[in-house]
Amino acid sequence: MEAQAERRKRPAYHHLIGQRIVKSAVAIGLCFLVYVLRGWRGIPFYTALAALQCMQPYRENTRKMANQRLCGTFVGAFYGLCVILLQCFLFRPYHIVYLGYCTAVALGVAASLFTAVHLLHKKNAAYFSCVVFLSVTMVHIGDENPYLFVLNRVVDTLIGVAIGMGVNACHLPRKKRRDTLFVTALDDVLLSRSSTMSDYSRVELNRMLDEGIPLSIMTMRTPASFLEAAGDIRVNCPLILMDGAVLYDVKNNAFPAKRELAYADAKTVMDRLRELGIETFQNVIAGNSVLIYYQKIGSDGSRQVFERLRKSPYRNYLHRPLPEGEAVAYLMAMDTTEKIDAAYAALCADGADERYKLLCYPSDDYPGYSYLKVYRKDATKLNMLKTLMELTGFQRVRTYGSVPGAYDRCVSISTGDEVVRLLKREFEPVCWKCKKKMN
Repeated sequence: MEAQAERRKRPAYHHLIGQRIVKSAVAIGLCFLVYVLRGWRGIPFYTALAALQCMQPYRENTRKMANQRLCGTFVGAFYGLCVILLQCFLFRPYHIVYLGYCTAVALGVAASLFTAVHLLHKKNAAYFSCVVFLSVTMVHIGDENPYLFVLNRVVDTLIGVAIGMGVNACHLPRKKRRDTLFVTALDDVLLSRSSTMSDYSRVELNRMLDEGIPLSIMTMRTPASFLEAAGDIRVNCPLILMDGAVLYDVKNNAFPAKRELAYADAKTVMDRLRELGIETFQNVIAGNSVLIYYQKIGSDGSRQVFERLRKSPYRNYLHRPLPEGEAVAYLMAMDTTEKIDAAYAALCADGADERYKLLCYPSDDYPGYSYLKVYRKDATKLNMLKTLMELTGFQRVRTYGSVPGAYDRCVSISTGDEVVRLLKREFEPVCWKCKKKMN
């Protein structure tokens, strides 16, 4: 919805080589270097493969992958060695060799899977255990010294995992700016027009959040809409949602601050809109939940929106009257553009625009229909940002958005990568000259 009011032409975009690509190349080079230093022993292919598999975007994922890789290697190597021993000491006559070998390999795969999944409870290691097992039993069983291969195979993996984890943990030393609250818009800034975020933006944003960037997001979206679109972003500050009506703490599922319509004001507007033939949805903050009351659905477009959104596990629709005395975060109506425009004009003629904040805009998803939203007069993003700064204790703030003049940094509509790159440069500047420019 915010996207409909803040769109600009999408700029040309150029892909750059990321740190993960560079680190992968460095890790492979180190694998070959270790191979040479070991006196050309082992097989660098397996070392490089393990290093690449540990080159994950998040540190926690790297540790998990290393754990699964090592577990799978030891399980596969153990059962591979068992098959080699059977091949050498039991399957001597030729007519027994092939049949016995095939049976042993099949049983070895089953044993590897069972051990990884059921005994060690490492489901993700099952694949690695089978890869190692099959490489031992089907590729190198005829080697002059297959036992040595099993040992080298384990050592190669250990070296690769160590190199992968070491390289992935390396970062250029940069001083982080933790004295500034960074706040970015969401739609057409972090999210594209299709409400998606690029992999680069998601990974880099979460990395900076893990390293302590104080980041908040301001948007017209509700908590449900935000969680559906960007719930995997590990934000560490309350969010400014509902166009400034609430602060929402994702971690604690709480609302530290609200600017709500009083029940009397909400009832007055609802009754006036009903006189004009417009029905509303009343968004109410009840404890740590958002409840959406409605009495009647007044248009086909409104019913389509309701049928689409009511299936969400984040939304709670209640077909009943608004409880007496209940404050309302905002009222939302959707009807034909003609009826909404007429209702908006009638409200303004009544002086409602002086007492409340009114938003009226056409729907992109439902041509011919428009939205009308009514908020408390002081429920603005700027006011809620001041409240957020008071709650968090920050004296400095840096805002990013796509509306010229409304934010400290105007960002062109894109995949979101532009604002993430700006955040990187200003949160962890490469040089102090860059930091001075920001100041």
